Amino acid sequence: MEYLGTDYGGWLVDLDFIPQDSTIISAGIGEDISFDLELIKRKNCNIIGIDPTEKSHIYIESQSNLNNFSLIKRALDNVSNDVVTMYRNTNPLHVSESILPTHKAVSNFQSYFAETISFVDLFNKYDNISLIKMDVEGSEYKIFESLISIPQSVKQLCVEFHHFCSDYTVEDTQKIIKKMSGFGFTKHYQNKPNSFAEMTLVREV
Repeated sequence: MEYLGTDYGGWLVDLDFIPQDSTIISAGIGEDISFDLELIKRKNCNIIGIDPTEKSHIYIESQSNLNNFSLIKRALDNVSNDVVTMYRNTNPLHVSESILPTHKAVSNFQSYFAETISFVDLFNKYDNISLIKMDVEGSEYKIFESLISIPQSVKQLCVEFHHFCSDYTVEDTQKIIKKMSGFGFTKHYQNKPNSFAEMTLVREV
């Protein structure tokens, strides 16, 4: 396993499971694409970034000479072409926003609507997806609970679980990890030991 990206935006991955020119689904871009840029540099990957937040859109559009990177300005959800309420961060300097009004970083009184896109549509549209990265501020539970299949080409899931800042619990996170084991993701690595917050799940080949 190798750590790619900054301390804030990086992830542990096994580069042997990421073929050259493969597709990466990167949901939750924010204002740090160091992980994505390293994958482009090392593996010439095609990054499909997904983020509904205006701060993230401005950040991506400010990047010069950004190749192999496409941005979908939607919220990853369990269904496509729907609308979800996004709650804004209480700190205007921070980028994280959430569909969870219980998220500790957001305001119940400041929100907007965002269109959605689902894994089903992403899997149908993009071939040779080798890795999925998700930092979607609590949406991961609903999304994973609704999943019925993951393409065999996907060998790694990099997921930030948000039990530490929402009504979800570590037990909820462990249930999702167990479900992903049923899809073959039986090796688990933690960016931060004993927190179950930032996890890389690896599928046995």
